[in-house]
Amino acid sequence: MYSEIVRDHFSNPRNISSIDNPDATGSAKNDADGDKVELHLKIKDNIITDAKIRVMGCVAAIASSSMLTELIKGKSVDYAGNLTKEELVQALGGLPENKIRCSLTCIDALKTALESR
Repeated sequence: MYSEIVRDHFSNPRNISSIDNPDATGSAKNDADGDKVELHLKIKDNIITDAKIRVMGCVAAIASSSMLTELIKGKSVDYAGNLTKEELVQALGGLPENKIRCSLTCIDALKTALESR
């Protein structure tokens, strides 16, 4: 059902924590599934130098949030702001069709964080 990448990011999620004095913070929730994501970013010279998450949710939500932090660290704010759900799902090796919506929660948190700065 889930790819090896998804299982790895669920079992060993990356960047689970928060950042003291973040430059940007965003949160989002998926009421239909109960997923909640809070994202903290450190940004210097328009580059995301660190990204931490707090996430409660299903396998897909946790794995997607973990992967999202890996995809945006060291990248420009513009790159992060243009990251699509398709790119995230592809980086995860795919998700079941009925779980793709769970990957949107972390993308929504990212957009909220970038808008907050």
